[in-house]
Amino acid sequence: MLRLVKLYANNEAVFPTIHFHKGLNVVFANVTKDKKDKSSHSLGKTTLIDLLNFTLLKQISKSHFLKKSEFEDFVFFLEIEVEEGTFVTVRRAVKGKVALKLTSESAQLQNDDVNNWKHNNLGLDSAKKTLNSILNLDAFDSKLFHFRTGLRYCFRKQTQYEETFKVNTSRETDSQWKPYLAELLGIDASLVLNKYEKNQQVNSISNAIKELQSLPSESAQSLEAEIAQIESRVIRLQKELEAFDFRSADAEVSSELVDEVSTKLSLLNSQVYDIDQRLKEISSSISTDFSFDIEKVEELFTEVRINFPEQLKSSYSDLIRLNQQMSEGRKERLLAARKKLLSEREKIEAQINALAREQSALATALIQKDAFVKFKQMQSRLSMEQSRAAVLKERVNTLDKASLLEDKLEEAQTLQNEAERELGKATRVGDNELMKIALTIFSELVERVLGLSAFFYTEVNKEGNIEFKIGLKDQTSVNDGFSYKRTLSAIFDIVLLILHSDRSFYRFCYHDGLLESLDDRVKLKLISVMREVAHKYNLQLIISVLDSDIPTTDTGEKVYFPQHEIIRQLDDSGDKGRLFKMSSF
Repeated sequence: MLRLVKLYANNEAVFPTIHFHKGLNVVFANVTKDKKDKSSHSLGKTTLIDLLNFTLLKQISKSHFLKKSEFEDFVFFLEIEVEEGTFVTVRRAVKGKVALKLTSESAQLQNDDVNNWKHNNLGLDSAKKTLNSILNLDAFDSKLFHFRTGLRYCFRKQTQYEETFKVNTSRETDSQWKPYLAELLGIDASLVLNKYEKNQQVNSISNAIKELQSLPSESAQSLEAEIAQIESRVIRLQKELEAFDFRSADAEVSSELVDEVSTKLSLLNSQVYDIDQRLKEISSSISTDFSFDIEKVEELFTEVRINFPEQLKSSYSDLIRLNQQMSEGRKERLLAARKKLLSEREKIEAQINALAREQSALATALIQKDAFVKFKQMQSRLSMEQSRAAVLKERVNTLDKASLLEDKLEEAQTLQNEAERELGKATRVGDNELMKIALTIFSELVERVLGLSAFFYTEVNKEGNIEFKIGLKDQTSVNDGFSYKRTLSAIFDIVLLILHSDRSFYRFCYHDGLLESLDDRVKLKLISVMREVAHKYNLQLIISVLDSDIPTTDTGEKVYFPQHEIIRQLDDSGDKGRLFKMSSF
């Protein structure tokens, strides 16, 4: 079991020991200042919950009050009664490891040499495992849950009454607390866990199918036919490579040689021939000069005894001079034309030479002088074909996978439906004796404290998961305020302690600010019931109360708690009145 005995530290002057006892335990805060004064509400009644949780090996965040520099040298000790005559002390330093020590009687161990402790220098996870084994709580399946799982119903801060069943306001999923609560109420936790597991499987497969939404538009059959065609081509290329056969490649080179290079060379050679003919004609024209001898003409006229008139002689002379001038202009033009043709011929010759070299290279390839290059080219073609086949196979694989996932989804949904049916049966109260007992206790306590006819029950929601709900017979008689929810939640926690009081289970619960905003008559009834059940079932019911929440009788008299029930008294008179007798932090 887990019953609190005492909480102390290595600095008694700052943190005096708190002794817990069976029955009602009260942390009483006497506030005299204006309620608007924030400092008057920083006395530590809620901080005590955080401190107890720390000594019960909770992992704390960076914002936890113990992370402040004022506490770095503190070491806290929590003594727990495990069974009659057996105690375990949890030693946890703010900075340091955890130690555990078993004793046969209550002891004060802050000055004890921790090196002599059997369980010493433990990391947090190792300490939890060890303490869980020592406590040996058997009201639930220890393979599925540990002692920290159920502490959610042992500590309620003022902000944790709204959710009666979930308690914690952290971002935990339903699967992290519902199976445990179901187990406490007589419903096999494995059925609840199995349903969540089946939900997860269905969700995972559904998400996987969504990721395959961009499926190939072709059918698997058409893709496989295309793959077969490519693989046939791959086999042919592989054989050619093995035989070092390049006939196909040669045919491509020969076509290029004939159709392109040879045609170009023939055209260019024809252009050179035309230029050469024109150059020949120009050379012939340049070598022909104009010739006319006037003296021989005059001698001829004398021989035939014909008079050669002087005027005619003058005309011939003018003609000769004109022809000589014309010949000189023509020669210049012919020389310019020849120069232009020679330049054009030079350019064409350069093209012919380049094509000739290209023709030689192609011819070289044709006769396999560069066989290795062609071998590499064929290898590249083979690789491309193989890659294409691989891509198509992957597309076929995607189609097959989608088909397989759809089959698995159908199978998972069938198992999910079966799990839902099994869970639905398990949530029925008819054959659940533990649930019947819990319902009876809860209804009786609510009737006594609130005067309401109330019950709680379990059912499966539209998703087929378990739900815990509270039912009220007469809804019109209920004040829907937070105070009623606060009381119902506290009663439910107490019911769980009563329900398993005959087994190794928790023996305490701490309700912070429980009486706040309640009607005085409800306060008095609740206090009376808590004293009664605590005594009857050997429980420790811890509450924190402000003096302003002390109930008043019909005659106007305040009903204070007896001194033996007060385990720590706080006030706002100064540092000495706080939980830690130091300046506010």
